[in-house]
Amino acid sequence: MPYRLLLINPWIYDFSAYDLWSKPLGLLYLASFLRDQGFEISFIDCLDKYAGEQKVKIRKYGTGHLPRSIVEKPEILKHIPRHYARYGISEALFIEKLKQNANVHAVLITSIMTYWYPGVKRVVELVRKFLPDKPIILGGIYASLLPDHAREVIKPDFLVTGPGELKTLRLLADLFSLPFDAFNLPATLDDYPYPAFDLINHPDYLIVMTSRGCPYDCSFCAQKRIAMRFTQRQPERVVEEFVRQYRRFRLRDFAFYDDALFIAKQKHIEVILQRLLEKRLPLRLHTPNGLFVKYVDRQLAELMFAANFKTIRLSFETANAERWKDMYSKVSDESMIEAVQHLTQAGFRPKDLEAYVIMGLPGQTLEEIVASIIFVNNLGLQVRLASFSPIPGTREFERAVEMGLITRDIDPLLTNKAIFPLRNEKITYETFRKIRKLSQILNEAAKNELPLFGDETLGMAVKKVVREMQ
Repeated sequence: MPYRLLLINPWIYDFSAYDLWSKPLGLLYLASFLRDQGFEISFIDCLDKYAGEQKVKIRKYGTGHLPRSIVEKPEILKHIPRHYARYGISEALFIEKLKQNANVHAVLITSIMTYWYPGVKRVVELVRKFLPDKPIILGGIYASLLPDHAREVIKPDFLVTGPGELKTLRLLADLFSLPFDAFNLPATLDDYPYPAFDLINHPDYLIVMTSRGCPYDCSFCAQKRIAMRFTQRQPERVVEEFVRQYRRFRLRDFAFYDDALFIAKQKHIEVILQRLLEKRLPLRLHTPNGLFVKYVDRQLAELMFAANFKTIRLSFETANAERWKDMYSKVSDESMIEAVQHLTQAGFRPKDLEAYVIMGLPGQTLEEIVASIIFVNNLGLQVRLASFSPIPGTREFERAVEMGLITRDIDPLLTNKAIFPLRNEKITYETFRKIRKLSQILNEAAKNELPLFGDETLGMAVKKVVREMQ
């Protein structure tokens, strides 16, 4: 009889949460890998949009709201003037599903944002209560970034950090006294099975990773601490995955999860897109992660348009040239302008393109944030405003500590991007709310192809907006 494993994707506890091509991809990869190793897999998705009693609105391309239940805010978040909620299925339904899995041999739980640990904690508490004799293994991003915090607060029986497939298999082999054949394991990324999307209840879209890791080391990103070194898959194998997954699930929407999709583009993404075009599948492609604009030339832009990219988010971050040094020259004003020109000449409308602008970095001024927003708006693009969250192990986290903005042992709840963690006397919580409102107004104007500051110099426009915010 095979050993049975229960895999759990926990709830999100936060002020807001949406399904924007958000699936526990690492856990789904782990599920298919362990299946191939002979384990029997069960799955509880606490973020299942379709399992609960609440009817949720599904938006374009399968994204949408998650079921939401207002809960009491943790004491240290009482000062935030917003409702705090548990996103996902009810506790009653979760308990029912736990009871249905009483015969499993171990429980594996993933974790994502560090400030979402309350959802992980509650899952572990209920597993302890209703499956008291089952060993609990915790992995994922939070577990990898804050292992000591996870051991102290979550108290799993075992904790796995970093890429989890091989570490988890070795742990299970030790736990159940199973043979571990190191010579019969995947040698490359393409040797791993596809993610187990069959475990997802009513999938609306699929996710593809053509690589793992990232060659860059941006000051605000923790990718180096949680992923393997940058490795790309063979383009032909990626295309094969598209074809097989499309034929199996009959879903048109695929989201790329790569952090560096355009690296070595002529041998990688361009080949992938050319092969996909030859297959003539009716796909819609999405890139929720920021794309490196300096790699977007005419040929790549034309391939993207022909391949039916519907969601394009460009990694701009800031108009501050000094900060570009920490971003390894992925972007500049000139490269951003050129990328937009190539994309629009290929057929994309500016208003259908988005660009990430980050706000709330250590030492970042209001003028820098507004200048970045207006720059993107003057290109006719949608501003995708990203609130900064100080992630342990990154240079920006260290800067925030050195500047006295946070303590090194800060509770992860206080790093939640929704509360603007580095707000201060000059840029308050209300200031950030006004910045977000500004971006919404400008986005609406861009949709109507009426950039509001097109006739003003950037400097004059920034001064005007900043005066109104102060």
